[in-house]
Amino acid sequence: MQTLVPDPRADYRNMVDALVRIFRTEGIRSALRGIDATAYGSGPAHAVYFAMYEYLKKVLSRKDGTNHLAHGKLCTFL
Repeated sequence: MQTLVPDPRADYRNMVDALVRIFRTEGIRSALRGIDATAYGSGPAHAVYFAMYEYLKKVLSRKDGTNHLAHGKLCTFL
């Protein structure tokens, strides 16, 4: 999220410089503090997404392979 008034000490030359400075001032542990919560939330969400994708692909597929919505060939009609 962007802030309207950034910290004046946040004047970085590039991405590597920014990471090095953040790790030196705040420490590695505090910089990576929210990664575990993100992983715990996004792991199951992605699993459900891909499971539903495969299920719907199988449901929408016809035996002769003519369902263009299921196989991503809708553009051939346009």
